[in-house]
Amino acid sequence: MQGRPERRDRADGAPGVIVGTGLIARAFLRRKARLDNVCVYAAGVSNSTCSDEREYVRDRLRLQKSMATLDGSVLLVYFSTCSVEDPWSKAGRYVVHKRDLEHMVEDRNGPSVVIRASQVAGFTPNPHTILNYLYARISRSERFDLWQRASRNIVDVEDVERIVADLIRNESLRSGTVNVANPHNSSIAQIVAAFEKIKNRRAIYNLLDKGGEYGIDTTRIEPSILRNGIVFDENYLSNTLAKYYPTRE
Repeated sequence: MQGRPERRDRADGAPGVIVGTGLIARAFLRRKARLDNVCVYAAGVSNSTCSDEREYVRDRLRLQKSMATLDGSVLLVYFSTCSVEDPWSKAGRYVVHKRDLEHMVEDRNGPSVVIRASQVAGFTPNPHTILNYLYARISRSERFDLWQRASRNIVDVEDVERIVADLIRNESLRSGTVNVANPHNSSIAQIVAAFEKIKNRRAIYNLLDKGGEYGIDTTRIEPSILRNGIVFDENYLSNTLAKYYPTRE
């Protein structure tokens, strides 16, 4: 007796395409064979403080080239950043660049979706992420500045992948812009405290009365959160950080 055929996320068509080698791109590799007619574009400038204009030009050209190779029926899923709505970041070169590329995707002649992700947690050697920065400073007992009014929105990369794949499969996502983030922000102080517990080491920092936070609207993904059984409770931050950081030195 033959077994059931493997369930596919989309009808048979062009093989799935993953553009990028970073944290989000790697998360989608395991699903690539089932992402027919979908291109997940998760490449970009890895350092949000980058001032080298050549990096931004290279990034734009790479997106243009990728879009030119796609059949018009292929769904393009472009990963951007929730920081485009951050009043403290939206005028910066990185965020302006991401918004320009969002416009390119929106103007494409074909199904295209912009996914704005928040601060994604996962295994990555990128030293420029806020989580890797804080973890490294605490691990090495190095002093840093802690902005006591600042916050970040932390989401597990596996939850990002699950939500986006679910939206494609169960809601036939074909257009628009979707925030994929934790419904709750965490203060930098809370993140530092979680790392202190993981490392069993006190952080050394200068406490500065600086920073601020902005809300991210996650209403659009609430049904997907429920379908996936993701629980964004008071333990989500500590559990997510403990998942990726305890053995990293």
